[in-house]
Amino acid sequence: MAPKRDSKKSAPKKSYDYSGLETGMKCQAESDGTWYAAEIMAVSTSKNRSKAPVKVSYRGYEGYDEWVGGERLKSKALKVTTEKPEPKTRPPLEKPVLYYFPFAGRGELTRLIAAAGALEMEAGKMPEDRKDLCAECGALGTGVPVLTHGKLKMCQSQAIQNYVSLIAPKFRHMPAKARGTDMMWCAHIEDLILDVFKSGIGALLFQGDATNFKKDELKATLEKYFGVFEKLAPEEGFVTGGKAPTAADCCVVMLYKACAPYTHIYKNADFDNDKYPKLKALAERAAGAKGLKEYCESSESLKADPFKK
Repeated sequence: MAPKRDSKKSAPKKSYDYSGLETGMKCQAESDGTWYAAEIMAVSTSKNRSKAPVKVSYRGYEGYDEWVGGERLKSKALKVTTEKPEPKTRPPLEKPVLYYFPFAGRGELTRLIAAAGALEMEAGKMPEDRKDLCAECGALGTGVPVLTHGKLKMCQSQAIQNYVSLIAPKFRHMPAKARGTDMMWCAHIEDLILDVFKSGIGALLFQGDATNFKKDELKATLEKYFGVFEKLAPEEGFVTGGKAPTAADCCVVMLYKACAPYTHIYKNADFDNDKYPKLKALAERAAGAKGLKEYCESSESLKADPFKK
């Protein structure tokens, strides 16, 4: 019996030029996945036979002639053109958007982490009334920073810092222990900020009210935290032992390079952060590393000073 026709379509897509084929030519024809010796009996130019314009006779299978298309023929006279598929273009990845004031504050650490990790992040425009924005991001009140990334909407400074660290290209393959160290430093910074503002420095800076400001308490708080950081800071290299700064090092850069409110906090406490040599040296190394160097040179929020009189 005649060989069975294979219904499986071949890929990639090809086009065939049958103009060189003539009756009587020897060729090979495929049937049911096997190639057989065959002879061309006719070549049709009819539109009705455009998909299978060549009639072949299988040698050794007398009486079982069949019309076939180019995908089932092999002949030097058959011209085959492989159509190159259009390259698939991926839609551009959405960038995370950070909403915060245009000065350092609580948002700067996230910006520094993004810069160190080579993550492109956009600055969202803060609405006059941010109640709805904060609510959409899961905040209980109107506190910022908040961050959106596609369908993700989130609040809480530390959570945002950790998330940015996770998705930053340069940090994607960080070991868990290094990530744990980064999180610890970020947590220390958050505790530092909370304790600092217990001194009444917030009312002094934002409202000019020194009634409840406790200078000695503020200085003691700074000395406590900077003392811990000095012990944790490495003599050389970076905190997690890698070749480039990570979130932990960004914490130190912020403490030494960010203007508001940090420089005003130090000034009002008569606190000298130069007395912590390892920490200061670490800040300089990290701020000079690729990514952070460019950011520190160009950042407006890092240098902005809304408290300047």
